[in-house]
Amino acid sequence: MEPWVWIVIGVVVLAIVIALVLSASKKRKQRQQEERARRDRENREHARDLRTHAEEQDITAREREAAALQQQAEAQRARVEADRLEQEARRRTEAAEEARHQVERERADADALDPDLSGDSDLTRETADRPHPDEDPTHGRHAADGDTTRADGRP
Repeated sequence: MEPWVWIVIGVVVLAIVIALVLSASKKRKQRQQEERARRDRENREHARDLRTHAEEQDITAREREAAALQQQAEAQRARVEADRLEQEARRRTEAAEEARHQVERERADADALDPDLSGDSDLTRETADRPHPDEDPTHGRHAADGDTTRADGRP
């Protein structure tokens, strides 16, 4: 064979090898682009899922914050109510103490006016409040004796 035929065969083989390398390179680039596009789609979906989850978490956090604020308001109302009740209790205690003092003053006035409660008598306030035997028409009588007349004269 002639040398020029070998040169043509070499050039053709070289052209086929170059074509195969270029074709393989082009397919590899295409696969890389497809892989990159698939990863980009997956990343977009994942980012969308993360955003949705973040929005849900934000809503949950705001609901918890609102519940906490509501509980704080309820606690404040309870404190105000407790203060009001405490003030009412103090006012009523003061009124009760004033009533006790008034009762003590009235008892002291009654003791001062009662002739049976002199300083040297053994009478107490309870015995002094009972009717004197001379003033009680039913003194010494029993219902079994048949006398059903009351002190005011009515049967």
